[in-house]
Amino acid sequence: MPCSLVPRALRKLQVRGAQASPGLGGLKGSPCPCGPPAECFGEQRRGAASRSPQLGQEVPRGIAGSPGRMRRTRGGGGGRGPRGRGGGPSAEEDCTSAAAVATPEMRTGRVRSGGPGEERSEMAGGANLEAQLCSEQFGSGAARGCLAAADGSLQWEAWERRWWGLSGPCPGRARGRDGGGGGTPGTASPRLSRLLVVFLPQGFPDSVSPDYLPYQLWDSVQAFASSLSGSLATHAVLLGIGVGNAEASVSAATATWLVKDSTGMLGRIIFAWWKGSKLDCNAKQWRLFADILNDVAMFLEIMAPIYPIFFTMTVCISNLAKCIVSVAGGATRAALTMHQARRNNMADVSAKDSSQETLVNLAGLLVSLLMLPLVSACPSFSLSCFFFLTALHIYANYRAVRALVLETLNEDRLRLVLKHFLQRGEVLDPTSANQMEPLWTGFWPSLSLSLGVPLHRLISSVFELQQLVEGHQEPYLLHWDKSKSQVQVVLSQKAGPETILRAATHGLVLEALQGDGPLPRELEELRNRVLAGADKESWVIIKETHQVLDKLFPKFLKGLQDAGWKTEKHQLEVDEWRATWLPSPEKKIL
Repeated sequence: MPCSLVPRALRKLQVRGAQASPGLGGLKGSPCPCGPPAECFGEQRRGAASRSPQLGQEVPRGIAGSPGRMRRTRGGGGGRGPRGRGGGPSAEEDCTSAAAVATPEMRTGRVRSGGPGEERSEMAGGANLEAQLCSEQFGSGAARGCLAAADGSLQWEAWERRWWGLSGPCPGRARGRDGGGGGTPGTASPRLSRLLVVFLPQGFPDSVSPDYLPYQLWDSVQAFASSLSGSLATHAVLLGIGVGNAEASVSAATATWLVKDSTGMLGRIIFAWWKGSKLDCNAKQWRLFADILNDVAMFLEIMAPIYPIFFTMTVCISNLAKCIVSVAGGATRAALTMHQARRNNMADVSAKDSSQETLVNLAGLLVSLLMLPLVSACPSFSLSCFFFLTALHIYANYRAVRALVLETLNEDRLRLVLKHFLQRGEVLDPTSANQMEPLWTGFWPSLSLSLGVPLHRLISSVFELQQLVEGHQEPYLLHWDKSKSQVQVVLSQKAGPETILRAATHGLVLEALQGDGPLPRELEELRNRVLAGADKESWVIIKETHQVLDKLFPKFLKGLQDAGWKTEKHQLEVDEWRATWLPSPEKKIL
């Protein structure tokens, strides 16, 4: 390469080296170590051997070489070096290699004698010569550096690639000097990378929650099993309404279909009104419930042709269940998308989830085309396939829901974390609490906790209001019915997330007074009084627990925040009633 293309900084260093050691650098003051530019390609080749270091002088490869690697140039002696034997002219006598060989001497102003100590010194110097010019990084992956080659080009390091965190790092294919080469950092291969970009959110895995990948994998398995089961159910319904039967009436089939659809539409509206506000609080439980109900609906469709007299009623009930599934499944999926999106990218996460589901359904459709001809002639085999697919569907759903790690507190997770805190003085982290959260019995808690109830439901006299207000300044009022295991909380107009979290904690502390297990000393004394029935009036215990929570709740709240829980929001079920009242004139310490 002509010397005019050598980087300016490199040429300046070469000039300094030439002035310090003319015997090595060619003409004094020349920008090229081999002499004037006109003689770069001619004279340098003829004079390379004379300028080469003598036998025993070890020279690093220069900027283009790797740090610390040494090479012996062959001179006129007969000694043995690390590579090859001495004797004969230099084997690499072009301008580029000569410049690379001469560059270290230009910077140091001396020729090495080849001793062991100086060899180590020059190895360190060679490493320093290769300081990174720049670096780049893809997402949270490892950064790669860029070095300057002797000819002025850029030498990029190879990628350290990972397969989406599922395996350890594996060395990627080294890139060229211009940074070329296929592949995206963090992927296994260029083609696979381009394919995954279609189905994964931008910035994956940094743009989504850590539980995104295991959940999506199990969700894809359950969607595939559900697609095959749905094909069997659709085959049974079409058979029941008369498809393929010459005696079937078109008008009767149309009427059956319309009745089925209208029943499902009404059920969709009623269920959304009845349970819509509860879907956020127990998203995992409702997600699992929706998929199990979907399996029940498909089982009814498969059984419908067996009893033709009840066919219309059976398919109507089945479609009603499917419409409930669509409401519960769609709403909980939106709640989980909000949890998975970590860069305000809910739309991207939702769109890619839809793409994944479409791909799985397409695969299920292709498999169904092969499966239906095999099972249509044998109803018992069709039913066996359905039960197998249903078992796979439920198992995959359970694993998908169990893989979720929600960092916000609902009633079940708060109960688990508080119980562990009261018994051991430690706060469970979100991963541990989510693994322990009940999925099958979460709909029936032992305590009925109602937040945001109307004030008129709790009091009927001034004395009752004074009982609820006395002894604390908290922006909530709490009523406890020990016989019914029911706690009702009235919230003030200024009650925020922290107040609601304390009110729920207060109610669960009252529940703990009726349970088993170790408790802090002050709560242990209260539990003994509650179990002995010494205090007939529950408001006396409520006032004393207010005093206990004044000391206990700040520690509990700090422990939640340190463990990784998001206390600025919650998933507790709260009604819209708010109230105001005159505060207690003084905070009595009992």
